[in-house]
Amino acid sequence: MERKVFEEVESFSKEKHIHVPIFASKRTKVLLLCLSSGLTVPPHSHPGFEITLQPLKGKALLPINGEEIMLVPGEIFFVDGEVSFSPHNPFDENFEMLIHLIER
Repeated sequence: MERKVFEEVESFSKEKHIHVPIFASKRTKVLLLCLSSGLTVPPHSHPGFEITLQPLKGKALLPINGEEIMLVPGEIFFVDGEVSFSPHNPFDENFEMLIHLIER
């Protein structure tokens, strides 16, 4: 068994978002998205994957399918990897989210 503590591996930058690799296997990748205040992840998709988004700290907005969803701790979202998305953090605090990429 391997243990990771988010506060020990998180990394924030004022210039760009950071994806910290947490776990990787043949079909699954787990990343910790660290998004500083004022930053946006460029629009992208993950064809061939199912995705879970689990906010852990702070809040962010996610424009997806013509609407804007608030990402907050205590919720989990399931996204088809074909869909393009681009989380952004217009708030004063840093945002942190666990992302699971599961290959179909």
